[in-house]
Amino acid sequence: MNNAIIKRSLASIISAAILIISLPACAAPSSGGSFIEGDVSGGEAETLNWILAADASSFAYAGYTLESLANYDNQFNIVLRCLAKDIEVSPDGLVYTLTIRDDLKWSDGSPVTAEDYVYTLKNLMFSDWLNYNYKDDWQEDTGGKKVFVTPAVVDGTTFTITRQTVQPEFIYTLYNLIPYPKYIAVKYEGDVDAFTRAKEFNDLSYTGNLGPYKFKQWLKNDKYVLSRNPQYFLGQDNGAPFFDEYIVKMFGTSAVMQAALEAGDITYCGIEPQNVAKFKKMPDINVYTVPTRGYNIIAYNQRANGWEGLRKKEVRQALSMAIDKETIAKKISLGFAEPAYSFIPSSSPWYSDNTVMKLGVAPLNDKQQAMQLLKAAGYEYTRSDGRDILLGEDGKPVKLLMVTTPGSDVVESMSLLIKQELAGIGIDVEVKWVQWPTLLRQYMMNREPGTDQEPRYNNGPRAVSDEDWDMTLMAHNTDPLAPSGSRVFFASDGGLNSFGFFNDLVDQLFQEIRSEKGMNKDDRSLMYGELARVISEEQPVDFITYTRANRGFQSNVKGIEPGINMGYNYYLWRFE
Repeated sequence: MNNAIIKRSLASIISAAILIISLPACAAPSSGGSFIEGDVSGGEAETLNWILAADASSFAYAGYTLESLANYDNQFNIVLRCLAKDIEVSPDGLVYTLTIRDDLKWSDGSPVTAEDYVYTLKNLMFSDWLNYNYKDDWQEDTGGKKVFVTPAVVDGTTFTITRQTVQPEFIYTLYNLIPYPKYIAVKYEGDVDAFTRAKEFNDLSYTGNLGPYKFKQWLKNDKYVLSRNPQYFLGQDNGAPFFDEYIVKMFGTSAVMQAALEAGDITYCGIEPQNVAKFKKMPDINVYTVPTRGYNIIAYNQRANGWEGLRKKEVRQALSMAIDKETIAKKISLGFAEPAYSFIPSSSPWYSDNTVMKLGVAPLNDKQQAMQLLKAAGYEYTRSDGRDILLGEDGKPVKLLMVTTPGSDVVESMSLLIKQELAGIGIDVEVKWVQWPTLLRQYMMNREPGTDQEPRYNNGPRAVSDEDWDMTLMAHNTDPLAPSGSRVFFASDGGLNSFGFFNDLVDQLFQEIRSEKGMNKDDRSLMYGELARVISEEQPVDFITYTRANRGFQSNVKGIEPGINMGYNYYLWRFE
């Protein structure tokens, strides 16, 4: 639902056995022009202070100015970025040695050091005072207690991270690491308000030569503007990047955005399925159809401010059973999607087709069976105006609120279909359209009533959001080769478990996959199969579809390599 090419979790789906490559130098094309990426306003970033972010757009916006340790290409080969060489792992799998390049600079000209990375980990990401949503990626269970891994400086460019337990997928987390400058961050350490408002972190003025572009301007709901960084460490031999400006331009609707692409007013945007054939006929537009890691979900609010029925597995199954995924995939997405049953896509080596519960497709797309499930869960029906009406525990008709973001024709069509499908089992659904920042702050963030907790996406089982809601239609990303990263959504302590799903067996399986028990791939495959079974049966969310994206570019853009991570080399794109 967000068209940004550059996403978080750049390295989290890489196979441990794949080849490390470097990009070859090439003749330097002349620089010039403005690359304008179109996006709909519902997908705009929340913050540029990336450690506070939970949405992909915020990581994307900051990512134009900051490189992670490594990236991957469309064939899942690792491409080194800030790393001077690949990460070394000790024979016992407990000590990781990381060596960064010696030509990385902050904006004041001082070198980026191993100390900056270690400080970012220990004093910021691992701290109690700062709300970093992915802390669990850096924790391990020892003796029944959660502890952080141990970072330590070796020298100016080398640091180690030591674990007490083996975690077979931990290296993918390391590739994604980005530092803050210690010399700036220490001024705000311990003061969350000051850190959140820090000018340097909100205008990205500290980023030095770490990214191809420098922050220039951000006009909310209008545009995000970056200028070429001539000091970019990967551009010293070839002159990259080759655009004078990189602009993300916001539009109110996808229709207006695509009209701008057709008129030549923007360089790139996502193409809605119903318009793909039209754009493919245009001589000045190149359309690339590529796989993605994204899937659409309906999250069911199992917290205290959602309908009480959503806290029952049978009710969640009934709702998901009533919604026809084949119709969404074929008639709304026009074949550029496939039904989803799990956070693990069918393209993943960890997918288990025979363990997942395939709700929403025949034979488990059945409204009569769904109504029987609701009755078995203790709910009754009444007749009114010739139709069945589901009654809640209070004897009143059940009315659910579904919240989502505006701007996309596909999302609007899906919302109307979901409303229609649930009406077929006697449930009235109100669809509420809110902007992305509002959805995050008012509906996803939560805290325990009567406490002074800072709002977070998961403040425990008693926490609720400021606004009541029952369902939300949104998109998640997954990691086909390392899907355990999705514990951030589905584990009891997951930092983005905003919908309040708490299940001991799910927690245990995530833990075992990320332990020595998961070192054997056959055993890990069985554990993933069991985990997918449990989550698909519990249905904390309805997995709707996995999508294929259609990317439309002006034909004078060269250097594009279409694929699942087609933005990995965007700093080499150019006009001809």
